[in-house]
Amino acid sequence: MSLPLRLLIAFVVWLLYFLLTYNGCRDELCFACGEQGEATTGAVSPSTDSAVAAIPRYPVYFKWSDAKAYTNENFDSLRQVVLAGMKDNNILEITGMYFEGEPKPEGFDNLGFARAEQIRALFGGALPDGRVRIRARTMDDAEGMRENPFSASAFDWIEPEEKVAETVEELDDRIIMRFPFGSTEKEYDPKVDEYLEKLAERVKQTGEKVALTGHTDNVGEEDANMRLGMERAQAIKRILVRRGVAPDQVETISKGESQPVASNDTDEGRHENRRVEVRLIKEQ
Repeated sequence: MSLPLRLLIAFVVWLLYFLLTYNGCRDELCFACGEQGEATTGAVSPSTDSAVAAIPRYPVYFKWSDAKAYTNENFDSLRQVVLAGMKDNNILEITGMYFEGEPKPEGFDNLGFARAEQIRALFGGALPDGRVRIRARTMDDAEGMRENPFSASAFDWIEPEEKVAETVEELDDRIIMRFPFGSTEKEYDPKVDEYLEKLAERVKQTGEKVALTGHTDNVGEEDANMRLGMERAQAIKRILVRRGVAPDQVETISKGESQPVASNDTDEGRHENRRVEVRLIKEQ
């Protein structure tokens, strides 16, 4: 057999092998490189490949209605990155997140606090009690959240003087405005008025709807707090309407004392819980 013929046969064999194995190798390489993408919070997208869907890419992840913090081989790297932010006296704020439909675990106001405590335990003695602050926050529902693992945590190093919550706090998916104890009047802060003015101008232009959710601390009766939360949301709505926003563009609801973001055992925590959360809903 001539040399050119042997080379041709070898090339054909290699080509057949490549075509048969390419798809499987491609999927494995994409998964290893993270090309399938991941979100900071939310459920893993459903997949027809159950093996891939079963391998979460989050260093710390959770399952529906389960407070336990699960980890993978990337957690040690995350742990090192978080601890690298520790300075002489700053405080690590660990936020545990949860979906509204998840049940409240025994001993906690919501599943977010339970998850944050689980995450704190993963750091062991590297985080003294005085250097950690636990918080909770709801997440928007996501496709596949009941069936698939999801990320539900955030970390933030703060200076001690930043422990007093600002009147206006901007998060990725919402704006928070805080209220004095027992009041339906927002705390005086020029930033609140500035934000509401910009918000009104925006929604008048875009047609977006605004969802206002009122919250309280746990002082007082539950029914009274539910009414107080609604009054706070409606107070913000009245400001927006005075600025020209159509009333039907603004939705108001109350969660009362049922969704604290901080512990109600301290003045600081109760201050953080007396709030209205503002979300924008794009027009369908």
